[in-house]
Amino acid sequence: MYKEAIHTMHINGKAAALFTIFFVVVNPLKEDIFESEHRLQNALMTNYSSTVRPATELDKPVHVQLMLDLMRIDELDATKETMTTTFMLTQTWKDPRLAWNTSHYGGVKSIRLKESSIWRPDIEVANQAPGLSLTSEALPLISYDGTVIYVPYKTVPTYCAMDLTLFPYDTQKCIIKLTPWTHNALEIDLGLFGHYLNTTDQMKIPRESLSDLQWELLEGTATLSSKKFDCCPEKYSFFEVSLQMSRNTNFYRYVVTWPSVVACFLVPFLFALPSHSSQKITYGLALMIFESIIILTFAETNSFDHKTVPNIAIFHLITLILTSTSLLLSIFIVSISCGDMRKHVPAWLQRLALTDSCLRTVLCLGQYRDSKGYSSGRGGGFLLEETHETHHHEPELRTISENEVTRDVSESLRAIAEKMSSDESRIKVTQDWREVGRLLDRVLFFLCILTVLVLLIWSARLWSG
Repeated sequence: MYKEAIHTMHINGKAAALFTIFFVVVNPLKEDIFESEHRLQNALMTNYSSTVRPATELDKPVHVQLMLDLMRIDELDATKETMTTTFMLTQTWKDPRLAWNTSHYGGVKSIRLKESSIWRPDIEVANQAPGLSLTSEALPLISYDGTVIYVPYKTVPTYCAMDLTLFPYDTQKCIIKLTPWTHNALEIDLGLFGHYLNTTDQMKIPRESLSDLQWELLEGTATLSSKKFDCCPEKYSFFEVSLQMSRNTNFYRYVVTWPSVVACFLVPFLFALPSHSSQKITYGLALMIFESIIILTFAETNSFDHKTVPNIAIFHLITLILTSTSLLLSIFIVSISCGDMRKHVPAWLQRLALTDSCLRTVLCLGQYRDSKGYSSGRGGGFLLEETHETHHHEPELRTISENEVTRDVSESLRAIAEKMSSDESRIKVTQDWREVGRLLDRVLFFLCILTVLVLLIWSARLWSG
């Protein structure tokens, strides 16, 4: 028990010694640092004016270096033609009033002050658009030699002229213009970060940290320019950031592009159905509904009103016109194939559609024969001969018997023969017109296939730029 008490007292003694060393050595050191920074801040802010430029001479500008680090592309609004981006704007300059001797302030080499307490260049977005704009309150970092580094975090909408001709495979180029709002080029001279006093170089915008689901940054560059306005004789400097972006097309490929291609590809098969089938009209109406649904989906997923018309909208319109025309032609073909056609096929159309073996061979139709096995243009021969035969035997029947029964039988046979001849002639006419419809179907099928192929090739070339 006695040994344990001595051991406990020994441990407590070590802890007390360490605690004493901390307060005697370390804590005064911290107090010295805090005191040094406090004295330094008071010294720097004494007689300091945040509205006076830190220029060593009145006729010399303050050199401000800029760098833009793009964080994300929040939105591209095609209707308003605006781009909303979030970025960090690094600004650095020298303020001789904020320099100090480190030996006088406990070796303190840098300090942070409130942004409102020191002079800052009034860098603003020149082409800012109406909308939500946010700027973070950043603490400027000041080094002992007077160098100030100020990195605010901004979310700003800017104007951006957009061209949606190749939508959804479009590439847009937008510019963010930054300029000192009230200082001309003789008062603030802009430069690129790391390119001191060199106004001809370009700066690449880093994009490693950029993460956006809809747009991909292809290239970003920052350049300097100057412009003279009518109001003032001096020039004003501009820091212009150019962003070239391409749209990620995964969503639009499956929702917009491929359904429209499928709808266009299905149109020729409207003429592959039998010419006398009313299902052709049902199929055509289904295609019209399908294309209308695609157009509505396209309008809902892309609710914009723009001066340029996307090529895919023209593609939808052409497909809708092609479907409507094909449906009207199919209605005409069904009407001549299934209607009560009392007139024979014209001679020129018979030669072209029924007897022209070359045309029928090219269209893969083969030689035309009616259901009785006679070639075209010779239907009804057998029944007419039978009718003449009946007329030839009629006097003989009258010679044998003159009673009423014999006359009724003769008239009935004559009526039956005429009816059979008329029915066969009508069937022959119907079959001829149905064959004409079949030939028209085949011709329109190949023409529609050719039209669709040309349309798809044209659209692919347009979408590829």
